[in-house]
Amino acid sequence: MNRTQTLVTTLTTLTLLSGAALSAQTNTYPDAIASHTELDMQDIARSVIHSLTPEEQAIIAANDGLGADALDLSGFTRNYDRKSNKTLPMGMTAHEYLDLLMSDDVRNELDEDQLLVVNTIADLMDEGKEVPFFCFAPDASVKYAYLINELLDYQFVSDDGARFQQGNRWTRTAIDGTGLLQGDPTTITYSFVPDGTFVPNSGLGSGNSTLFQWLNGRYGNTATWQALFAQVFDRWAELTGLEYVHELNDDGSNLNGAAGFVGIRGDVRIAAFNYPNDGNGGVLAYNFFPNDGDMALDAFDTFYNNTASNSRRLRNVVSHEHGHGLGMEHVCPASSTKLMEPFISTVYDGPQLDDILNGQRHYGDPLEPNNTPGTATDLGTFATSGFVNITEASIDDNSDSDFYGLTLTSRAMITFGVTPNAGTYLQGGQTQSCNSGSSTNYNSIQNLQIAIYDANSFVTPLMTVNANGTGSGETLSYDAETAGDYVIVVSGATSVNNIQRYIASMIISALPPIVCPADLTGDGLVNFFDVSAFLSAFSAMDSDADFNDDGMFNFFDVSAFLNAFNAGCP
Repeated sequence: MNRTQTLVTTLTTLTLLSGAALSAQTNTYPDAIASHTELDMQDIARSVIHSLTPEEQAIIAANDGLGADALDLSGFTRNYDRKSNKTLPMGMTAHEYLDLLMSDDVRNELDEDQLLVVNTIADLMDEGKEVPFFCFAPDASVKYAYLINELLDYQFVSDDGARFQQGNRWTRTAIDGTGLLQGDPTTITYSFVPDGTFVPNSGLGSGNSTLFQWLNGRYGNTATWQALFAQVFDRWAELTGLEYVHELNDDGSNLNGAAGFVGIRGDVRIAAFNYPNDGNGGVLAYNFFPNDGDMALDAFDTFYNNTASNSRRLRNVVSHEHGHGLGMEHVCPASSTKLMEPFISTVYDGPQLDDILNGQRHYGDPLEPNNTPGTATDLGTFATSGFVNITEASIDDNSDSDFYGLTLTSRAMITFGVTPNAGTYLQGGQTQSCNSGSSTNYNSIQNLQIAIYDANSFVTPLMTVNANGTGSGETLSYDAETAGDYVIVVSGATSVNNIQRYIASMIISALPPIVCPADLTGDGLVNFFDVSAFLSAFSAMDSDADFNDDGMFNFFDVSAFLNAFNAGCP
């Protein structure tokens, strides 16, 4: 069989596998015993599998089909395999770890239901099951919340714990496919599971979703409460490089199971049921981490009965839970200043500064992707005046650069300024009292610099500005003597693998007129017509011909005009 025939055969095999018709197909041929034909099929399968849809790739991966070994299989599973275990107690079960945490003081504060929850969580962990992050009512026990959080840290630890208490971000979504990395803008689909969808036990008991029954009864119709969820997702999109698509379909498969696929179910699936192991108050909702993102609210909890401020209670719980679904852990101190604090608050509305930094660190800013000349953010077309204000921008790591393009239709001055836009505040991991953290000045992370280029040449910048140190703003002022396309680049002058949020503004203003004394006709040229105009003015003793400004018309004026004529216009 030649290589062309092998390709056709392999593509046919892949197509059949994607239809789940050959689920018994072997995935890899051992080199030592494989024929050349088999090796050809294997190599070609590895190279073409990435051209298939994510759904087809997932089916091949699930059936261990040809080419599956070339896929990032973690992108098709909902687990925490990428988490590090480096800080976990070696050889200790989750129950043994719980016993270490459960001091007499803590135990005495927990009621029977709460003891059941923490022991169930330990059971699930010892069985190798995943447990999501919980969101607590404002009056919930601080020690109860701390105990659960510590158990979750037994399950996994943050890969980036020093920064905003981050976990892992999405590496695969239904629309974007696999291979997503830190700082990449990402599209996430979300769906509402139909009532009756089974919600497995994650510590609070299992049950069937009653999301529609509960919220339709609360708001009178589906459209009203689904609009509240859309507002939450829209706000995250306004602040970060995330985009959201409401997946209208949901097949009702068990929560926290199958990954999102277009036309079948969302990446993020939303359910609600009355937690059997949790009374009123206590835990308000829980959410899994990427590449999961499923959310389960505590249906009929009276906390949600208050719908003041456009249902801020519900919206803040959903926004907080989705923060977990984006890879964010709890943060202390609990001072009602950060959305991802363990206890929900209505003092704020949606994500706050620490949450925004967290989100932009993972997914970039709202202007992403704009880190190449070809993807530069278009600031517009200008003549001799204009103003642009840029908000919610950031350099999210040591390799990020933000490109901004503009077009001038005439010569003008370009003034572009950047200023750090964060602040100093306390933040840290969850502690038993949740009343402390480390003070960090997030205005002093990157040493920002600005460069401007002719859009047709990126070899050498026309001008670069880095006059001030880390934590300070920079201003570039460039006289663009020619009309055309320009690109401004904001970047970090030093290699700091952390996020710097900033604001920027651009002002376009007129340049002073070009001085050309011999251009008496005002057409920007010096030629015979200017000579004729000079002679006419000289004969009429017009002031235009008094080139040396002495009030007389003589040889010296003729000489001054000829010198200016020979110099031409700039």
